[in-house]
Amino acid sequence: MKTIWPIVLIAFFLASCGSDNPASEGSSVDDPSSGSAALSSGGHSHGGHHGSSSSSSVKAEPISAVGDSLIEDTTAVLSKNDLPACTPDKEGESFYVESEHVLYFCLEKEWFPSETVESLFKIGCHNGVLTLEAPGAEEEEEESSGQGQSNPWGFFNGGGSGTSALDTMPVRLPGAHIVGFAEKGPFRYGASVKIIELDSTQRLADSKKIHKTCITEAGGNFSFDSVDLVSPYLRVEANGYFHNELTGGLSSQMVTLKAVVDVTDRDTVNVNMLTHMEAPRVLKLVENSGNNQPIRAVKAQALKEILSSFEINLGESSGGGNNGFPWGYGQQQQSTVTTDGRFAEDISLFDGDEYSAALLAVSIMMQRNGSGNDMLQYTSGIAERIKGNGNWDDNNAKADLADWLMVLDTSGSYATIRNNIASWKRGDVPDFEKHLRNFWTGIYQFGACNSMTAGTVKHVNNSLSKYFISYYEQPEGPRTRFICDAETHRWRAATDIEKDTVGFGKGDYDGQIKAGKINADKFYVYEQSKGKWRAATSDDIMEFEDIGDVYASLAPGEKVIFILRHAERTDDTGKKGHLTDNGKKQAKTVGEKLKGDAIVFANSTYTRSYETCENVASGAGVSPFVSDTIKDLDGEWYVKDESKYDSYKNSDGGGWVVASAYAYKGAYADAFYDFDKRSEEFLTGVVKPRFASVNRVGVWISHDMFVAPITAYCTDKKVNLRYFDTKSWINYLAGVAIIMGTDGKMRYVPVKGLSSGTMTM
Repeated sequence: MKTIWPIVLIAFFLASCGSDNPASEGSSVDDPSSGSAALSSGGHSHGGHHGSSSSSSVKAEPISAVGDSLIEDTTAVLSKNDLPACTPDKEGESFYVESEHVLYFCLEKEWFPSETVESLFKIGCHNGVLTLEAPGAEEEEEESSGQGQSNPWGFFNGGGSGTSALDTMPVRLPGAHIVGFAEKGPFRYGASVKIIELDSTQRLADSKKIHKTCITEAGGNFSFDSVDLVSPYLRVEANGYFHNELTGGLSSQMVTLKAVVDVTDRDTVNVNMLTHMEAPRVLKLVENSGNNQPIRAVKAQALKEILSSFEINLGESSGGGNNGFPWGYGQQQQSTVTTDGRFAEDISLFDGDEYSAALLAVSIMMQRNGSGNDMLQYTSGIAERIKGNGNWDDNNAKADLADWLMVLDTSGSYATIRNNIASWKRGDVPDFEKHLRNFWTGIYQFGACNSMTAGTVKHVNNSLSKYFISYYEQPEGPRTRFICDAETHRWRAATDIEKDTVGFGKGDYDGQIKAGKINADKFYVYEQSKGKWRAATSDDIMEFEDIGDVYASLAPGEKVIFILRHAERTDDTGKKGHLTDNGKKQAKTVGEKLKGDAIVFANSTYTRSYETCENVASGAGVSPFVSDTIKDLDGEWYVKDESKYDSYKNSDGGGWVVASAYAYKGAYADAFYDFDKRSEEFLTGVVKPRFASVNRVGVWISHDMFVAPITAYCTDKKVNLRYFDTKSWINYLAGVAIIMGTDGKMRYVPVKGLSSGTMTM
């Protein structure tokens, strides 16, 4: 190792350069208020990826719902061998070696561990970056956190400004050793920690007694090895960049988190989101007592109120006082709160207990709007609401947070967050997920998820949520539904089949098909052997193909007869009823798809059937128009007993219900012929002989009470015309294409002349 004299010279050189430029020439720190807070040098780049970087873990993809971009920390390397060359442009910069948990500084073209450097220099921090100063050099005040105001709570300056009586009082706690963790995620090395002593005689006003240190460890831990304290009441502030749980990188801006504490009987003070949020409430409770309560007397209550605001209840309520102190916060209050003796400043992210999980959950929640100034403003707003009466009473904000947490949960982002935190290798990641889920499911009023409620599917009925709907099957609005998982006993987003088949129960018969309750365009099939519903596939349901496409795809020598329902009719359902003007247009549109062939037409004995043929011919350019009348197309082909058929129609909801139940499940057998035999009679006895008169294309127009059953038969019941189950029925100008090959064999294709082959009534 080189002698220390060159290093000492370097120290004075660094001091003489001024602390406004803590990195080397060519390195600069962006103004924290600009929002980028990125260092431009290779060694200290806060944003972007240059220089060596850690390869010890793989970060998950950043979460798109967060709003923050992934900011890589390129000042950490896996081993000393991964350190970049210590060149003059990196003079004074530091890198963290993860395998050794040691900071190294670049001095005179060599890397030295922080232990060696600390014996020669004073390690300072400025704008989130470690700096080297000659021993005895005056430390410059760090920049503000970028909160936009020096005192967002309005209480930290207590009784006013000027000289505090505390400033002239003798030391009460000499050589105090104060340690702790600064965590949002863990604050990065380079963060500063400041202790401001508070004057209890002046409503906890700031005194001029301030103590400072820097974080030089990767885990956010700090230490004041020996400080002389006059007051046990302190405000501890941590200012710097933190590891962002949501992106896996660093925070987009420097932030300041605070804690108001009483160190009478403690030497550990953690600074975290819970201490930061409870501070206004703690000071308010002391103020409400006439400033006659010590801080420690109200800490447990403040912690419980913060946690309860986020649906987190770890403590228990009972009669009596708290640690021997009455509440005294301006109202008569007899109940107390037990928090296992824990205060917010006792809690750390990796303690491995329920409080760690609660802290992590709240820390994640506070990033609803980002990780910098927006986060602090968001947190400040919530803390301000809690300060007055111990309750976050903003239901709109709670619903918004619940929506955000729900999206993170259902998109799988909780796993990403867990992977990000685990990659820091600071300890086991606590079960933060349950608290996030408890919050959003509580706001949504879902109730408990347990063995009794397993399988229950619900919608969001909180009207303040953007996912709110009035009732479960509401067709407009969000289609998200939630189910109580039988295995995990957690609410989660329901799959399509879970939310669509609610209430279906056991199917009536094997192969039964029903439309989804939420997704009406999806269908589900009942498998009797398994006793369950499954999503329908193309093997279960045949889609209607466009008439024009089927016509164009005919092979040489093939012939086709299209058996179609007539076009749109008027309200007159008798034999003399006509098409509407729109129906005539529909028929002409279908005819345009068949131009190019001499079409052979056939119609029933009903006027609207003939008019449909007439307009199809007009659209196809067929002239002169000739159409045969086939009485078998009238619609009663399948009816055996007209009186029974009419009776069933009147009692069971109409002809569509009766005809579809007959075709698909053999119902009403006394009113109809045997379905299979009767269908084959029509195909072989009526259709097949008439192919001899068809050159290439025939168009037969009939009625729904015949077209629906014959189409179901020809497609092996794979078209969805199960009106009795799905309310799906044959549309105008839809039906079946009967195609005969050169070998005389017939095949069948369901066809549509309009945009859809079915209608729903």
